[in-house]
Amino acid sequence: MVSEVRIEAACGRLVGQRRDGVVRFLGIPYAEAPLGQRRFAAPRPKPAFADPFRAFAYGRAAPQRRVLPMPLARFFGVSHGLSEDCLSLNVWTPGVSGRRPVLVFIHGGGFIIGSGAQYPGNDLAVRGDVVVVTMNYRLGLLGFHPFAEVFAGDERFAANPGLLDQRLALAWVRDNIAAFGGDPDAVTIAGESAGSVSVAWHLVTAASQPFYHRAIMQSGTLSLFYGRERAAEIGAELSRGMGLRRGPEPLFQLAPAQLAQAAEAAVSHHTGVISRPYADCIEIGSAAPAALAGRAKPVPLLIGTNRDEFSFFTDLPLLPIESSKAEMTDMVARLAGKDAAARVAGLYGADRAGRIAFGTDLLFLMPSIAFAEAHVASGNAVFAYRLDWEAKGLFARLGATHSVDLPLLFEDFMRPFRSAYLGMTPDHRRRMLAERMRDHWLAFVREGRPGAAWPAYVPETRETMIFNVTDRVEADPEKARRIAWRGIDGFAT
Repeated sequence: MVSEVRIEAACGRLVGQRRDGVVRFLGIPYAEAPLGQRRFAAPRPKPAFADPFRAFAYGRAAPQRRVLPMPLARFFGVSHGLSEDCLSLNVWTPGVSGRRPVLVFIHGGGFIIGSGAQYPGNDLAVRGDVVVVTMNYRLGLLGFHPFAEVFAGDERFAANPGLLDQRLALAWVRDNIAAFGGDPDAVTIAGESAGSVSVAWHLVTAASQPFYHRAIMQSGTLSLFYGRERAAEIGAELSRGMGLRRGPEPLFQLAPAQLAQAAEAAVSHHTGVISRPYADCIEIGSAAPAALAGRAKPVPLLIGTNRDEFSFFTDLPLLPIESSKAEMTDMVARLAGKDAAARVAGLYGADRAGRIAFGTDLLFLMPSIAFAEAHVASGNAVFAYRLDWEAKGLFARLGATHSVDLPLLFEDFMRPFRSAYLGMTPDHRRRMLAERMRDHWLAFVREGRPGAAWPAYVPETRETMIFNVTDRVEADPEKARRIAWRGIDGFAT
């Protein structure tokens, strides 16, 4: 049975729906539509609603390349439309009275795909008696462009506006979440992949720090940022290729799809994702990521990776990335020199398994260990994990791949496509793993630490929770490789 729930918050009056023990408020705009001359600029707060806002349906996602053809997306009920008017968020709460801890989850997708609608929070809200929030933010060149470096001083171009969108959503949570039964003084920010990279940025940027009290990072750190110099190089390439030497006006005339096509043509020789965040030397400086991590807000941190992250990128065509051993060795050489590159490259074979291990360490595991150790060194509580559970569906060949944690944590993640990760047959041991992980995550949201079986990560032991059908705690599980990678740090090149 569905019933309406009415509340009044700082943003105005809203109407949500109670269903199956949880109240949902969907598609709440938290910012003015970033249209016209504002499409690349910092977001502006949405004024309070003049009339009650009926929060019954997800807002439209940011413009992006569709993973599914539109007819299939409509058939399976995973299409909510695309629009530059995309800055909305969703709230799930067991009830609108009381003061519950709040989990704000930032979606991943390489900063080019995804939406908050892919992560329904109803199960976690009921299971943990918490309030769950997800959001949309600008993607692709609309959210992550280098044009502030090309057109310096032009207020129509902000560095990393997609991250600024997220920050405005966090401010909205602080100002409004009490009306939804949430505690604005007990907010955990969490994210996976690009969402985890985003969490790292919020941890180290002073302007974001008032809005949260705990943090969860799943598979991504600041090492996936560009440095400012590289962003300026890409900006110059885009300027030449897109005919911007006379000024930026063409950027405001192209439709989002045309903008993406023009950008791809302009930097056709560039591999990897063009539109990613960068260190602008204003919000964060040019120091290496591990040094920046040492300046993060002093809050409890849960952080980890999946054992076979890189298989997602070597075997699936979703996100372009350098994947040969030679290419990855060159990346290490650009970060730390040829001697360091030779040292770590010797740890891995040139076959598929070796490339997956090399890429996982380069992009995910070693940067996460470095971030965790810097945070511990600053006197903060850190809880580290590695997920070893292997996908069972269409992704079975990928092992414990990137994003396999999501259907374990979110009961309704990407339905009905979660079978690509989980398989078609019931699996009691997988189900129990999912429940253990959710309980640990929710304990952290409520109390700032996971369950008692999971010890803190400290330099003396480096104890790490290894999740699988049978969990275990292992001291310094990547010791030999961790030592070999020590000192290799930097932004993406």
